[in-house]
Amino acid sequence: MDASRPAARYLALAGCACLIIVVLTHVAEQYGIWPSMGWGLPNGPGHYLDLISAMAGLGLLVAAAFLRGK
Repeated sequence: MDASRPAARYLALAGCACLIIVVLTHVAEQYGIWPSMGWGLPNGPGHYLDLISAMAGLGLLVAAAFLRGK
């Protein structure tokens, strides 16, 4: 068994978790859940949570794909 396989699985799992956070932030924005996060505001904490989660999720999934592909 290749040592990079478990690492790729954990990276993919973490990437999927980050993308689920992105979906949940959009649901919270739509329904007005936790309004103190400033959903939809360009400098609100909700915007940065969404942005950072999306970037981290995509980055982790790409890293998992590279590890799995070798």
